[in-house]
Amino acid sequence: VYDDPVAQYSSATCRREVVHHQINRYLSEKHRNKRMRSFLFFGESEDLVGRDFETIYLKLKLLRVLDLGGVRFPCEEGKKSLPEVIGDLIHLRYLGIADTFLSNLPSFISNLRFLQTLDASGNESIRQTIDLRNLTSLRHVIGKFVGELLIGDTVNLQTLRSISSYSWSKLNHEVFINLRDLEIFDSMWVDQRGVSLDLSSFSKLKNLRALTLKVSTFKLSSESEETVRFQTLVELTLRCDIRRLPKDMDVIFPSLESLTLVRLRLEEDPMPALEKLQRLEDLSLTNCSYSEAKMSISAQGFSRLNKLELF
Repeated sequence: VYDDPVAQYSSATCRREVVHHQINRYLSEKHRNKRMRSFLFFGESEDLVGRDFETIYLKLKLLRVLDLGGVRFPCEEGKKSLPEVIGDLIHLRYLGIADTFLSNLPSFISNLRFLQTLDASGNESIRQTIDLRNLTSLRHVIGKFVGELLIGDTVNLQTLRSISSYSWSKLNHEVFINLRDLEIFDSMWVDQRGVSLDLSSFSKLKNLRALTLKVSTFKLSSESEETVRFQTLVELTLRCDIRRLPKDMDVIFPSLESLTLVRLRLEEDPMPALEKLQRLEDLSLTNCSYSEAKMSISAQGFSRLNKLELF
């Protein structure tokens, strides 16, 4: 752990290193550790100074874990950009670039064919097409992907957060057989006209457990008008422009344990539909509006509810 700017520091044989706040000092000392497997930075956001990052990481061919969350990379052509040397770290399993003010991912990401986790959360919307088809070991993809996301053989993918409804409409949903956590949103950066989220696209997601929808509207029925059922879903967050909840919520979401409704403008009492959810333990209505004076819950409703939040 490198966290004392005064103490002498030697890491020639360490396999895992953590830097607290002092990343520019650490890089300026030009440590050489060819045995390093994991490198993590923790601390407040910090601008990288100079090219020391590139000269040091050219030597780390065995690196498996690289977490640079909060590091601000130098600008190229007016935009923050990842150093190209990262594309040479072909054995990476984990790449953390959260909160780095990036608005694009370079094409060399496709070189990291063993990558299992890509965490680009907390950054600006990534609007260009991202090609991840070579990354067949991916398990977790986290960021704000507005442009088209090209994903190939994704049998290992478990987490996809968050992807625009436009991007989701372009994917082959049948390959997401092991997806457990999914977030979809409507983006101001793409033309949403003609793109209506059809929940029948989730019919193949047999292992989905957590779903977040931040969309204007969606359909709960397939083209055959058969209601889609989410047999495995336990956690649901809805932020959308709907006026009433389906009366058969218990049929659609039979396993739901946690439900968060955000900014819904309800015209009907939602409680008769919600109280039938037999496994529901947590319910939150956040910044929702309701045009009537009262909500009513029957004596038999909410048999397992532990937490009710009205904010």
